[in-house]
Amino acid sequence: MTVGNSIRLVFAGDVMGHSTQNTGAWRDGGDSCYNFIPNFQWMKAFISSADIAVANLEVTFAGEPYTGYPAFSSPVSLAVALQDAGFNVLVTANNHIMDRGVTGMESTIDVLDSLGFLHTGSFKDAFSRESNHPLIIQKNGIKLAFLNYTYGTNMPTAKPPFTVNYLDTVLMAADLAKAREKKADYIIACIHWGDEYQNTENGAQRRMADFLARNGCNLIAGSHPHAIQPIKTIAGSATDSTLVAYSLGNFISNQRWRYSDGGIMLDVFLTKTDDLVKLDSFHYEPFWVYRYPEKGVQVYRIIPVIDYLSNPERFPPISVEDEKKLIQFYNDTNTIMNN
Repeated sequence: MTVGNSIRLVFAGDVMGHSTQNTGAWRDGGDSCYNFIPNFQWMKAFISSADIAVANLEVTFAGEPYTGYPAFSSPVSLAVALQDAGFNVLVTANNHIMDRGVTGMESTIDVLDSLGFLHTGSFKDAFSRESNHPLIIQKNGIKLAFLNYTYGTNMPTAKPPFTVNYLDTVLMAADLAKAREKKADYIIACIHWGDEYQNTENGAQRRMADFLARNGCNLIAGSHPHAIQPIKTIAGSATDSTLVAYSLGNFISNQRWRYSDGGIMLDVFLTKTDDLVKLDSFHYEPFWVYRYPEKGVQVYRIIPVIDYLSNPERFPPISVEDEKKLIQFYNDTNTIMNN
């Protein structure tokens, strides 16, 4: 037997940019600049230790005025902080990519390019899409293909030459065929889908997952519901199975209600043996978004829940009420996954 290489990937859900997050980042910047790096300080070791770290970028970098919901435009320093945390791939096909129109989408792409992010899902023109979708990444002797689609956009759809990948089975089948033609060892689809704030996937998600699996997709990472949904293994092409994380929940946001105040990261380990790449193992890492006042302004920190419960002394003290919410989120997450 020829023993090959291995690769570790982590996937995060929705990176949101509500107005209060911008205000908190300004406070973290000493009231002189926007500094989002502290948001991710307790997740950085986990994220940066992966070979590839992927997140759903659900904001634009369209410049001032910086705004939250319903039309997101975040400071570029948010992208800098994501990169500092260890993310190297961002997917942009989601319902907020057109929040500032095609100029906002173009500016977002320019920012990601300037920082050296790998990204896919929205494009300036057909040539760029042809060149960058599927996004092919070769690492540790393994060739990965990343595809990214959204159910729609809140603002008007992109008009040529600009392109956003929408859920279209004809288009998706062609993209999957292209990934196979490029001899990808493993095909990953990041899909923006489902019903908001629901803890179970709907029938349309299951049907789309089955379609992707039948057409050769090996792993599906879902976003958009802003709540965690189950991880399941479904029948794939030939004898292979496909891992589906229906929704990873929020990665960072100001949504404070139950089920939406945290999320999970999907941690995947792939191995290549005799030119065949297989899913060796996976697990989910739950985290909770901690919001607390700092000199009269709310600031944000993502807390890895298991780490906190095992070693609370590693973290600044949090209130009894906040700790109850963290534990409730952890228990809810386990219930959703076990069901």
